[in-house]
Amino acid sequence: MSTVSSVSVGGVYITATVTKRDSDVDSDPKDFLSNVENKKKVIGLDTEWALMEDSSGVVKSKIAILQLCDGDQCLIIQLLHLNSIPRSLLNFLRHSDFTFVGIGIKENLAKLEKDYGLGCKNAVELGPWAAKVMQKPHLSGWGVDELADGVASLYLQAKPTSVIFNDWSANYLNKKQVKFATVNVYAYFKIGNKLLGD
Repeated sequence: MSTVSSVSVGGVYITATVTKRDSDVDSDPKDFLSNVENKKKVIGLDTEWALMEDSSGVVKSKIAILQLCDGDQCLIIQLLHLNSIPRSLLNFLRHSDFTFVGIGIKENLAKLEKDYGLGCKNAVELGPWAAKVMQKPHLSGWGVDELADGVASLYLQAKPTSVIFNDWSANYLNKKQVKFATVNVYAYFKIGNKLLGD
């Protein structure tokens, strides 16, 4: 079952949908495809990882959550709880008309490919892209808070570090986790959208 909530980011309310059912994930990417407001077809992409113990007792990291945002809505997919990866999600991530943006996106995509067989057609690492577009090399190593403020004039309130270490493999995400997941991926969207306009 999906849960829907409204998350405020910089005075804008984002509809955040958390889902772990294959059937919901199968239909949700259609909302991104039909969003006429997202003219540049930019999608913020982020992940949250969990530590998992395999059958031999070795602890390994695995992606637990995939977050996608188009500026109006954020889809938070609990990958660990899906029975299978829906074809629509595979197709959406490989859709050539969309550009997926994030910080650490190359690592996230490599891990998504390894853990779930999810690949992405068009991905852009925001730090180096901002440095190139704005001709400011120091932007290359900036984090989400600094890039959001410096590129998209979006001030992100300090996020409690305790949320980062929450159990992202949990069956149900708490409100702080949903907000944290939404804020970062929305910021990625805003930064990418701004850079594409320049």
